[in-house]
Amino acid sequence: MSEKSILEMVLHDPVLSAFELPLCERFYPFGFPLDLETNSAHVMEAAHEGWGEFIQQFDAPPVRLQLAVAPSSNTALPQQPVVRSREHLMFFVADHENFMVCDFQKHFGFGGATELAAADHGLIRYRFLTAGGLTLIEQQSAASLHCGLVIRNGSGVALLGDSFAGKSTLSYACARAGWTFVSDDGVLLVRDRSDRYAAGDPYAFRLREDASRLLPELRDRMPIARPNGKLGIEIFTRDLAIQTAPGCSIDHLVFLNRNEPGPARLRHYPKDEAFGWCERYVTFGMKEDREAQIRCYERLMTAGVWELRYTDLDDAVARLEQLVDSGG
Repeated sequence: MSEKSILEMVLHDPVLSAFELPLCERFYPFGFPLDLETNSAHVMEAAHEGWGEFIQQFDAPPVRLQLAVAPSSNTALPQQPVVRSREHLMFFVADHENFMVCDFQKHFGFGGATELAAADHGLIRYRFLTAGGLTLIEQQSAASLHCGLVIRNGSGVALLGDSFAGKSTLSYACARAGWTFVSDDGVLLVRDRSDRYAAGDPYAFRLREDASRLLPELRDRMPIARPNGKLGIEIFTRDLAIQTAPGCSIDHLVFLNRNEPGPARLRHYPKDEAFGWCERYVTFGMKEDREAQIRCYERLMTAGVWELRYTDLDDAVARLEQLVDSGG
């Protein structure tokens, strides 16, 4: 046997670089093109569940995401991945069988998962597809903003705050009152525009399990365990009589403070504090991309910036309506 044949036997694809991924499809999460390649029907089904309703909004080059699924003797689902990043690289690693690596310079990510993980559509979507795909999109074209986003009479109002601030609940209350819904917990600000346009996820509300206490019509909906370990209520907007939009320009930033007694009231919020709140999300990626994201937040500060103090949801919606209708 020749030396070449011996080497081929010993080294036949030792790092699985030739693992075939015959299933290929383009999706448009948040309106940006993403090409997904996999060998798993479960992965494709999970991608359709999360991204299938999105329409194309932007002509950016597609990011590429590959996810190889293989059988395993491990009978446990993977734990929450550890995330690390340096310059143009980021990895998400739960274990040696469940991982994702992203290269921001190449706009490319690849990973592996077990069949058991892929069969859990919520887990594979949240920890692999969303984590890898949206990170690649953000590093190429956007800056993330942790907010709800709703529209009244063409005016976009971003609802900001840390976890438990009430962004999703107030977004739902606004939509129920006739506003147009764009997103309840996160948007992508588009970097290559001169305005404050943000793309959202208008296809679902993801509310905390105690939302039914404030929204009586949700009392019959059972909370489910989400892949991040938190209990919540997921509602698809196609099942609701509300208006939706894939994105809008932001005219007002409203920081939420829902623990204040008395009638709902607005006050001007310091723009330097608002900018600092946004800037803290710029923590990884190439220097030029971080600088582009900072410029995006600087443009955002040309909007009106407010704090809304409230207790009652309907009172808060009415006060926001006064803000928009008065022109700020």
